[in-house]
Amino acid sequence: MDEIELIATFDTDETAKQAAKALNSWFSWIMEGDQDEDIPDFFEDFGVLADEYALDRESDIDWDETPVARARGSRVMITLEAAGTIDTLEELLEALGAYDVTMAGEED
Repeated sequence: MDEIELIATFDTDETAKQAAKALNSWFSWIMEGDQDEDIPDFFEDFGVLADEYALDRESDIDWDETPVARARGSRVMITLEAAGTIDTLEELLEALGAYDVTMAGEED
């Protein structure tokens, strides 16, 4: 697996900051949380049901380490080693309000 960076652009710096915070909480819950309990409402402020993105760490993800989301201005950058979960992350970023999601190095 290669390390990749997803870059999502939001309307405002504040939205990007809130999205990065929610994503980091979600990443931590997936990697370390009790998945027998109800999934927390990580994305409630965005009108997105976290239940739709309740990935199982044993079967649904291909991360060895917890991904990290960072906000830089109106962009959120997610660094992770993955192969198969990229589409799910892109879909989630768009559901959170990103109007552009690319992988670092991708040409427009």
